[in-house]
Amino acid sequence: MKNSLLRRLMRPFSFQSKGHYRKNLVAFLLLASIPGIIVSVILFMVSKAQMENELQEVHQNHVHNSVKAIDDQFSYLELLLAHWAFDSNFKESYENIDVVFNYEDVHKIYKTLLVMEGSNPLIDRIELFVNQPKEVVFQKNRYDFIETTEHSDHYNQLVSQGKDLYWNQSFSSLGTSETSLGLVHKLPGGEVLPFGSLAVFLNKEKLADYVKSPYEEGSVYLFTNSEQWFFDNPIQQHPTAMQKAIFDEISQQLISSNSFLFDWDNHTYTITYDYISRLGERWYYVSAAPLSAITAPVVYISKLFIALSIVIFVIAIILSIFASQKLYSPIDQLIQKIHGNKRINVKNEFDLIETKWNTLSTNSENLQKRLEHQLPHLREGFLLQLIQGYLYSYGEKEIQERMQHFGWEMNDKNYLVLFVQLYGYKKIEDRSIEGEEGLVTVLAADIIEDLIGQSAIEANIINFHDLSFGLFLMFPNDQTHEKVNNNVVNLSKNIITQINQIEKMEVSISISRMTDSIKGVHALFEEAKTSLSYRNLQDHNQIIEIEKLDRLNSNHERIEYPFSLEKEITHAIRLRNEEEAVKLLHQFISVLADKNVSEAMLKQGAFQLLGSIFHVVLQSGLMEDIGNEGVSLYEQLSQLRDPVQMTQWFETNVILPVIQELSQKQDQRQRLLVERVAVLLQEEYMNDISLDYCADLIKMNPSILSKVFKEITGWNFIDYLTNIRLEKAKELLMETDMKINLIAEKIGYKHSYFNRLFKKHEGVTPSHFREMNRKKIV
Repeated sequence: MKNSLLRRLMRPFSFQSKGHYRKNLVAFLLLASIPGIIVSVILFMVSKAQMENELQEVHQNHVHNSVKAIDDQFSYLELLLAHWAFDSNFKESYENIDVVFNYEDVHKIYKTLLVMEGSNPLIDRIELFVNQPKEVVFQKNRYDFIETTEHSDHYNQLVSQGKDLYWNQSFSSLGTSETSLGLVHKLPGGEVLPFGSLAVFLNKEKLADYVKSPYEEGSVYLFTNSEQWFFDNPIQQHPTAMQKAIFDEISQQLISSNSFLFDWDNHTYTITYDYISRLGERWYYVSAAPLSAITAPVVYISKLFIALSIVIFVIAIILSIFASQKLYSPIDQLIQKIHGNKRINVKNEFDLIETKWNTLSTNSENLQKRLEHQLPHLREGFLLQLIQGYLYSYGEKEIQERMQHFGWEMNDKNYLVLFVQLYGYKKIEDRSIEGEEGLVTVLAADIIEDLIGQSAIEANIINFHDLSFGLFLMFPNDQTHEKVNNNVVNLSKNIITQINQIEKMEVSISISRMTDSIKGVHALFEEAKTSLSYRNLQDHNQIIEIEKLDRLNSNHERIEYPFSLEKEITHAIRLRNEEEAVKLLHQFISVLADKNVSEAMLKQGAFQLLGSIFHVVLQSGLMEDIGNEGVSLYEQLSQLRDPVQMTQWFETNVILPVIQELSQKQDQRQRLLVERVAVLLQEEYMNDISLDYCADLIKMNPSILSKVFKEITGWNFIDYLTNIRLEKAKELLMETDMKINLIAEKIGYKHSYFNRLFKKHEGVTPSHFREMNRKKIV
């Protein structure tokens, strides 16, 4: 047993069977691996020096980019603070302010400071100091009178500086001894006799992100000519001995380049620095890192190349030993698969594979025949999805390609839909067997299919198994409209005649319009199905042609449903505005009645409004209280015929009870807060305003605010804000000649994003929208 196990383990290393082939293969694989090893060594030797230079250059680029980022941020803060200091509206709020009685001005200052503080991530806090009529310090949520001489001198020193705008690292807030880097501007800007100051304190953690070493053992810091320091570690307050020595080296200008080596404490550091000039003072950005930290990747790559070369050589040996056995493995596995994983000896493996292939081909042909047998059912299922609108997400070309896969010829075709409805089933005797309606429908479908075959019209039947059918007809687009109409009408007459004679049932057929768009078939089917509501109940059999039905109505009766009034009614109900909801209801029914529509169309509009109000009830969580009466309400509405009765019924039985329940269920405070947020969005839509900002302003959890905002307004927060901005943009596009990029900035968007968003919501670009509306005005 031990000898048998040993033989199996040594089988891959045995070269007795097919030894010459396997020995040559081993030699070939070993020789093939040698060029890879040689290339690895050459790459290592060539790339080592290059990598060191590249890493040093990357380090210098990092310093340069960091300095540029800090310069941009400081420049932006200086311009921003100068802009605030010279803002006349801001000046009117703090000049000679009486904080006791002028609460509105104080609140305005709070709001302004809050907006300032949120305008830049580097800003930690902002303080406004005013020394008249009484010395007071404002922050975003409080103000403090200066009571001590020490604090008074401290803040008045800011006003007495020679510069209007300057940086100060030793500045501290009222009531704290902690100092931080700040930017101070005397107030008002440009005046000879300032009476206050505006101070911006920088966020140490945020600034530390800019002043950060790319190496774990490195050190980065800022210093100025006046020996003001800022470190990448916010806790550090004073420079180390090495940092002071580097400062002396740079200050004495002993070196000519921005990068040099510096020896300290038996370690060699690479020093890279750059500087910026801000408000007459030079700020140095210094990055000091051990040389070993920079060259660490090169050392790692060196080790990696050596390990990789060894691994490649070992793998080459192992692969050479096992390759000969593995080359035959795919064929061996295929033979085993054919015989159910049983190991057998065969003389010719390829004869066996050919036999198996022929068997599989025969089975494939049988499956193809079965597929052809099932194809009519698949085609009917696809048409059912098409006419019911389930393929709305597919494009015109995609639907045509799928239909071609099912065997339809789709080139240069027009499409038309018939809806066939059978009546009088209950009047026929001997219908006691349950489910016999389906048998009647199948028999009628067979009759229609025979008639289609006799008429040579390309058509397909969709059986709904409820005494109704859909017929999908296709015609070459070179056939005249008159010829197509005659063929379809004749087919409809034959269908009515045959079903009357054979099944003794009445038939109504609706013929849709013709279209050349396959995606439009769903709309045609729905229109054809709906048009049966125009049938005359006194006529036993009818053919309703929708195009003729249009001509019979003097106003081409296509009801223009007042969607905007519906939306306003539901919005007023959500806000529990009873007077406005009733007023809009009267307008809604009046608009429907003035369209000179039929009673059926008027009822359809009323049913649509009732459904929308029930949607409000569902969203507001009142379905248990009111929704149980839904069926009864629909029955009551179906019995009303007069617009005045409908208006009174809606007001008494729907709108007033819903508003009453909403008023009892909803929290009045939440509604007021949402209205406050809505007003804020109307006023500040052009700014970078967010849900979190509004929630913080009204002291509410953002998720709760989002939910309440949607319940009361019916809009998501971002959709509501987007709608305000787009409405303002459309107003500017129609009424002004302002450039589109300026309009985008004015409503708070970037130009490219504004174009995409506008086209998504309006279907056209802003420039096209302006052009269309200008033509309408002219």
